[in-house]
Amino acid sequence: MKIERCDAVLSPSAFSPGAPDWQFFLASTSPRRVELLQTIGIPFTCVAVGVEEPLPVASDELEPGRFVERLAHLKALSCDTSKIESGNGAHAVILAADTVVWHDGVILNKPHDAADACRMLRRLRNQTHQVFTGVALRVRRQNHEEDEYCLSHEVTQVRFGDASDEWITRYVATGEPLDKAGAYAAQGRGAVLIERIEGDFWNVVGLPLARLSRMLGDVGAPLESWWR
Repeated sequence: MKIERCDAVLSPSAFSPGAPDWQFFLASTSPRRVELLQTIGIPFTCVAVGVEEPLPVASDELEPGRFVERLAHLKALSCDTSKIESGNGAHAVILAADTVVWHDGVILNKPHDAADACRMLRRLRNQTHQVFTGVALRVRRQNHEEDEYCLSHEVTQVRFGDASDEWITRYVATGEPLDKAGAYAAQGRGAVLIERIEGDFWNVVGLPLARLSRMLGDVGAPLESWWR
């Protein structure tokens, strides 16, 4: 297994990713990531991920960037490859990602329940937190014995305004925060919590598009080559 950080180029083989013998797979069924990939014009197929995400330990909370890279790599490694192996493509790029919120040295993932969501939002109000998204590309090339893995992450600063306990309770009752890292959706009702963002907004939604584009270039599959 070859794993590289995407700060360095992987010495890719020559290929034309947009050609019929190449396929792109998203190791996720997240509606947000599906919509974002559609927005930037990549034709893709969703594949299931059969992995239970590990909970962060103390060392992970010191390095949240490495933690989300590890989770993204785990998803890419564990994704169902039956569609890939039975497809017409001789080569494939598989994308996996994982997003967490980090505040005051603590990783906030998806809330366990409504009470946990309320607790997270009370913690974040009137505060600045960071959103980390780890991105993993798994590249499968024809006649290569092992897949290549390219890992990176993005971080965005987010400042919340005030929110009353009553507002938080009503927001959580909508159900929107319950499957979101940090218990809010920047592209939904939770947008009104945000006073300021420094960095990639799409990273907060769940997929840093500019970084993804750079990573695709690093592995020799530039974004524009997938456009039809």
